[in-house]
Amino acid sequence: MLIILLAIAIPILLIQGAWVFYDARRRKEKYYWLWGIFALMNTPGNLLIYLLVTRVILNNKKKS
Repeated sequence: MLIILLAIAIPILLIQGAWVFYDARRRKEKYYWLWGIFALMNTPGNLLIYLLVTRVILNNKKKS
């Protein structure tokens, strides 16, 4: 049972971490590598935090 759970969870975390890393680098975030590591810690919580911070909070700061 544990092996099945890990076989599902590990690829999801790796894909999420890689996507966040490349997205943050494409958006020219200063600490894109840190976002990638942060996204590897859990799913989907850290993905939602990344999207909220980069899409809403930082976007509003850049506009003003």
